[in-house]
Amino acid sequence: MQKRELKFPGLDVRIEEAQKVQLEILIEFDQICKKHGIHYQLFSGTLIGAIRHNGFISWDDDIDVCMLREEYDRFLAISPKELDAAYFLQNYHTDENFQSQYSKIRKNKTRYVENLVQDVEMHQGFFIDVFPYDHVRPGTLKGKAQRIAIDQLKLMNYCRVMRVNNNEKKPGLRIAKKAMYYVLKGVQKNKVDRLITKLACIFNEKDEEYVGELSISTGKDTYDSFVLKKAFFYDSIDWDFEGYTFPVPRAYDEILTKNYGNYMEMPPLKEQAPHHGIIEINFNTQK
Repeated sequence: MQKRELKFPGLDVRIEEAQKVQLEILIEFDQICKKHGIHYQLFSGTLIGAIRHNGFISWDDDIDVCMLREEYDRFLAISPKELDAAYFLQNYHTDENFQSQYSKIRKNKTRYVENLVQDVEMHQGFFIDVFPYDHVRPGTLKGKAQRIAIDQLKLMNYCRVMRVNNNEKKPGLRIAKKAMYYVLKGVQKNKVDRLITKLACIFNEKDEEYVGELSISTGKDTYDSFVLKKAFFYDSIDWDFEGYTFPVPRAYDEILTKNYGNYMEMPPLKEQAPHHGIIEINFNTQK
C-alpha cells in the first residue's frame, strides 16, 4: 500500500521526516538488544505498520516496542554502558518528572514536544516507546485488584500535570483532578512510581499463562485487549520495516485481530492523523 505524504497539524514538517529520526533510534535499540540477546517485538501501531505496510503507517508519529519485564530490566541495566551518547533512556529513574512507568529512548539535542506535557520540565526530544509486559491473572479477583490499583495510582501521577487536568471533558472530574494536583504536592512522586512498578510485578514470580501491558493499558477495555499469552513473546519472526528487519510475534494476526479487529483495513480518512499532539519540532537544537 502506498503511503500518503502528511504534515503535522500546524507545523511545516512532514511526518516522514520525524519517522526517519525515530527509525534511527529503533536501529540503535535493536543493535543493543541483538548484542545482548534481549528479546523484544514491534508493538501496537508499529506492528500494524510492519504487517500492513512493511514500514510506518503514513500518519504514525511514534514507534512502539514491547518486551517481557525480565528483558526490560536487562535492557535498563545495560543501557548506561551501551546506549550511544546521542540518546537518553528516559523513565522515572532517570528523569524525575517523567509521568509514566514505561521508558522512552530520546534523541539528545532535539525537540519533539507533546501538547499535554509541554509544561513538564523533562527531556522532550524525539523518542520511541519501550513497554514492559508483566504477568497478569485476567478474570480473577486478584487480577482485577491489580489492574484497578495501578490504574488509580497512574491517575494520581497524571493529575500532577495541570494541562492534563484542564483537558478533562467532564466538569466534575476536571475539578477533582485540579484539587488532586495541589494535594499531590505533598506526596513524593518517586514513591508512587515505585509502588506502581511493585504492583505490576506482583505475579512475576509465578509461571502465569498471560501477560499484560500495565504501564498504559489499565482501563478495563484496553487492558483486556492487550492481555496476551506469554508464549507469544518466545516465538518471534523477522519482518521488514522500512528496509530493515525487526522481530514481530509469529502470532501477529491473532494479536492484532484481538487488539484492533480488521487491522488490514485502512481507517476512515478523518482518523488518519498523528495522535500525540506534537506542537514543536526541532531536529537540531544547536542550530
